[in-house]
Amino acid sequence: MLYLFAISHFCEKARWALDRVGIEYRGQYLAPVLHRRFANKLGLSTSSVPILEAGETVVQGSSAIMDWAEKQRAPEAPSLLPENDALNSAEAVERRLDGALGVHVRRYYYSEALVEYPQTVKPVFVANLSGGQKLFLELAWGLIRKLMIARMDLGSLQGIQSRELIEQELNWLDDLLGDGRRFLVGERFSRVDITAASLLAPLIKPENHPTYQLIEPPPNVSMDCANWIKRPCLQWASRLYREFRQELS
Repeated sequence: MLYLFAISHFCEKARWALDRVGIEYRGQYLAPVLHRRFANKLGLSTSSVPILEAGETVVQGSSAIMDWAEKQRAPEAPSLLPENDALNSAEAVERRLDGALGVHVRRYYYSEALVEYPQTVKPVFVANLSGGQKLFLELAWGLIRKLMIARMDLGSLQGIQSRELIEQELNWLDDLLGDGRRFLVGERFSRVDITAASLLAPLIKPENHPTYQLIEPPPNVSMDCANWIKRPCLQWASRLYREFRQELS
């Protein structure tokens, strides 16, 4: 069982990894706030998703789920790892992607969408929820929104700061890809590419993403994305979705 938010790009990273190695799972979509109850029931001290429950095993976090998936994959399934000589570089790139791009794409998007245009966010949170959770989200949406704004440190200034950091990370990715390489690290598609494409997905809204067609970006985000889509790194991420994101659970 994979517990996740439909809108989360970190959840997409875990989902894509499981699909890539052919591990069957069932997705349990959660409503914000209620997700804490599920995490507590699984004995976790923090509530962040994605969370994977496999028998007695509980794995939290997209990178940890990738680690688990690599160990569990069948011998004939593709590896999530690049070649051995590229492993150290891959780990450093993935950490930077998670800690900078992943965090700030989320804060940048929510700082406009959740603060100023919450009606654009709600539909994707509601998507695929069970009846009880859907009712809870509908009734408690005002409180949920306030809690998310406070806990994620959202606001107009924060959005501007995160946008500047996104620009820096897009420049970095464009530089990496500037030598014409097909993949970020090594000579084969790996977890680093899954990470980058998943975390960039909110900016490109790929057609074969499980839920992003439900998103209506707010005006400034929409304008920025229209300009950014011409960047080499976003064109590259769009290609990865077309070529490698075929099996969706």
